[in-house]
Amino acid sequence: MNLKRCYRLIGDSLQRLNLDLSGLTVLTEAATGHYSLTASIAALAHAKNVYALTAESRFGTAQEAARQTTALADAWGVSGNVHILSSREDPRLHEVDLVTNLGFVRPINRALLGRLKPGVSIALMWEPWEFRESDLDLAACRELNIPVLGTQESHPALQLFDYVGLVAMKLLFELEIEVFRSRLIVVGQGVLAEKTLAVLTRNGAHATVLSGRPPETLSSGKAQDAFRQADAAVIVEHHLKESLIGPDGQITAFQLKDLNPGLSIAHICGAVDASQIETAQIPLAPRPIAPAGYMSVLTNYVGPKPLIDLHAAGLKVGSGLARERQAGHAGAAAEERVLRTLDLAVGFGSAVGGKR
Repeated sequence: MNLKRCYRLIGDSLQRLNLDLSGLTVLTEAATGHYSLTASIAALAHAKNVYALTAESRFGTAQEAARQTTALADAWGVSGNVHILSSREDPRLHEVDLVTNLGFVRPINRALLGRLKPGVSIALMWEPWEFRESDLDLAACRELNIPVLGTQESHPALQLFDYVGLVAMKLLFELEIEVFRSRLIVVGQGVLAEKTLAVLTRNGAHATVLSGRPPETLSSGKAQDAFRQADAAVIVEHHLKESLIGPDGQITAFQLKDLNPGLSIAHICGAVDASQIETAQIPLAPRPIAPAGYMSVLTNYVGPKPLIDLHAAGLKVGSGLARERQAGHAGAAAEERVLRTLDLAVGFGSAVGGKR
């Protein structure tokens, strides 16, 4: 990781967003790779204290996550403000003003909420349509009058969904698919598929979209014709939970192999059976892949800037909520006030996925 560039990118983002966390205590994660940056982003924004939870994961040990996070804080002169927590029962949780929803902080369940002070706020580093009940007990937040807002990833200051197309390009390059003048299929719907198609097309690909919904299921005649001619398929489906490729999927990997022995698959998100794809000897990237509802690779796969911008923006949304709590506004009232004044913020509305 290029630390000097990361430091400059953080400074640029803090200035552009006018992010000031002075007097606030933040709960986030201590992690590895680019995710080790988040605690220092908050500290560089003058947070009073940053408590960074860590745990074991496939990306590294808890000790390595703590080491990487504290090394950055040391390098950038904010080590006195960054504190590693190894337990979700640490009594210092009661000091927290602002909670982020990053990996080791999740799940934000009733047990964790019960250890936080009554005046806490929650900032989500995604838009509400990405909500998963297993990650956040929204009903408990409503019951406890804890304000929760998401971050508008498509905001002009962020444009994060555009990076998804660049992620697709990087995966395709790893599969030795040139993109330019290649025949590609984008499997998915919504903004992720739209942005991926746009980026691939701008870079000279002959790309088409299959929604995975009737009449464009992956076993349809249209889909089979597209698969026969394609160099690769990019799976970028964040809505459907049903299997796309697999024994119980819309199409099996063996059927794809029969249709096109030279096909490769780049997976960003969507339900596919990686073991069957491997058995069918279809080239697949990345490895391993994530289950339905999760992304195999995130936008930081192409570099740290999208992560820095998103996490700074999420902290900006959270700081707005925290200031409203300090002013005596709670729950929906705090959310409404922030939504009126900060266009980076996005709410759940009356149903998950809506905007208030």
